[in-house]
Amino acid sequence: METSLLSIDETLETAFDIFYEMAEDNLEYDDLQAYEARFEDEGAGIAVDALNDWESHVGFDVDREVFVEVRIGLTSGDSLDDVLVRMLISRDPDQKFCHMLWKRAEQE
Repeated sequence: METSLLSIDETLETAFDIFYEMAEDNLEYDDLQAYEARFEDEGAGIAVDALNDWESHVGFDVDREVFVEVRIGLTSGDSLDDVLVRMLISRDPDQKFCHMLWKRAEQE
C-alpha cells in the first residue's frame, strides 16, 4: 500500500508549527523581534524544490518526491528577502523528518 504524501499546504502548516516551537532558541534576538513585529504584513513561508546542498547537511540522498524545502522569513514586495530558516521536511506522514538551517548558523 502506497502512502499518500502531505499536500504542500499541510507541509507548510507543519513547518510553521516547528518554526514557532524552535525559533526563540535558534534565532538571534533582533531577528526574532523583527519577525514578530512585522509578521502580519511581511511574514511568509514558501515551499521550493530542495537545493542540492541538503545531501551534505543530512548525510543521505534526498528524494525530492518526498522532501521539500521550506523557507520562512520576511518579504519585501513579492520576494522572501530575509530568510530566517531553511527546512528540509518530509511530506510522508509515516516518515517524519525535518532538518533546519537557521539564519545565524548560515552566517557563521
